[in-house]
Amino acid sequence: MQILVKGSCLLLLSCLCSLSDAQSAYVEEGTASYYHDKFVGRKTASGEIFTQDKMTAAHKSLPLGTWVMVTNKANDSVVILRINDRMPQWNKRSIDLTYSAAERLGYIRAGLAKVRIEVIDPPNETPPPPDPGPPATVFIEPLPVKAIPVANKLIEPRYPLDYADLLPKEEKKVWWKVWPR
Repeated sequence: MQILVKGSCLLLLSCLCSLSDAQSAYVEEGTASYYHDKFVGRKTASGEIFTQDKMTAAHKSLPLGTWVMVTNKANDSVVILRINDRMPQWNKRSIDLTYSAAERLGYIRAGLAKVRIEVIDPPNETPPPPDPGPPATVFIEPLPVKAIPVANKLIEPRYPLDYADLLPKEEKKVWWKVWPR
């Protein structure tokens, strides 16, 4: 019985993993359109208020919150969008984009475009850390060599010593070169 339960769990886990992989490998080619202004201010299927300036889209079957890369096959322009709304199942189009997204893909005048839709991982929303800049140099003058333990206690709270190099420049003076974390 215990072996059967373990085997069932492994089978379920492998199915879930393959579903996740299949979802991220999803590719569709079809026709894109863009929303009419009459939908501005209305709630989408996800509950968000629709505006034409967001980079979002409606799709018939992709889960809400899915991120997609849409490529206009005519000019190779690309946009990254989040699915936040639904389209009717009877609709022949594959995806409905906001005006902003359609404008970036370059099909406003035509109204429709042949596109490639690929499911992607969510974009990294964490901004990169700021550039620490050049290393800071802290000058301690005059400082007898005997006073190094005291200097360590003063410098450590602001500049961890694992990032510091002791640079003796003159006798009886010590200079510290410190890199920010």
